[in-house]
Amino acid sequence: MIAVFRFSCIALLLLLPWDLAFAQHNHGRRNVLEISYETSPDHDEVLEVAPSDLMLRFNDYVQLVKLTLKKDDTRLTDIGFQFEPQANRVFIHELPPLEDAEFYTAEWAILNSDGIMVYGFFCFSFGPDAQVPTTILNARQLPSTPVIGGQP
Repeated sequence: MIAVFRFSCIALLLLLPWDLAFAQHNHGRRNVLEISYETSPDHDEVLEVAPSDLMLRFNDYVQLVKLTLKKDDTRLTDIGFQFEPQANRVFIHELPPLEDAEFYTAEWAILNSDGIMVYGFFCFSFGPDAQVPTTILNARQLPSTPVIGGQP
C-alpha cells in the first residue's frame, strides 16, 4: 500500500511541472481565436483620396486597446488614438490629413469579453498613382542568401 502511495506521489510530481510549464507558456492568450470583423477602408483597398476616418466593426463587444497607422509600413503617423475602456462593436476614429505615401498600414489590438487579446492589421493606398499595398510589399526583394564578407 505504501509503495502504491509513493508511486502516485512520484507520478503526480512528474506531471506537475508539465502543467506549470504549459500554463506559463500560454499566458492566457490564444493565437487561433476566431473573431469576425470588417474594416473601412478594406484591406488592400485603393482609394481615390485619403480616408477621413478608420472604422473597425466586430461581431462581439470588445475593447479597442491599440490603433496605430504607419506610412509606408515604417513611419508611425500620430492619429491621436486614446484607449477608452468602454466595450463596443463599432469603432470609428477620425484621421488627420494624411501625407502622400505608397500605402498605409493600420494595426489594431482588442480584448474580447474573456480578456483574450487579438491583433490584426489592414493596408490601404490612395491617390491617382496608387497601387494595391500587398503588390508593393510583394515586389520588394529580399536577399535569398545572406552576404558574408562581401561575397554573395
